[in-house]
Amino acid sequence: MRRYDQRIPPATFHPDAKALVVLGLHADRRWVAKRARAAGLKVFIVDPEGFPRPDGTWFAYPPEAPQSGDVVVRQTAAVAIGELERLLNLNSASA
Repeated sequence: MRRYDQRIPPATFHPDAKALVVLGLHADRRWVAKRARAAGLKVFIVDPEGFPRPDGTWFAYPPEAPQSGDVVVRQTAAVAIGELERLLNLNSASA
């Protein structure tokens, strides 16, 4: 069993890659985001910056370690990925 705080294997990126979308920015994803930045990729972090508690109240937290130049999308993954899909479909339809 792998622990979350152990080193993550090297991440490789396609030579034509321009960006990396990171869902949440916790320990394992911070390492991958760091490698993406080092490779010159733009990093988009999808994190709602909180979650609903069982009683319905919102528990807010800041994203962990976004860097200058990162884009933070404050939505759930389901909403953000749906919007990204919509935008990509619009872009491919106009091409």
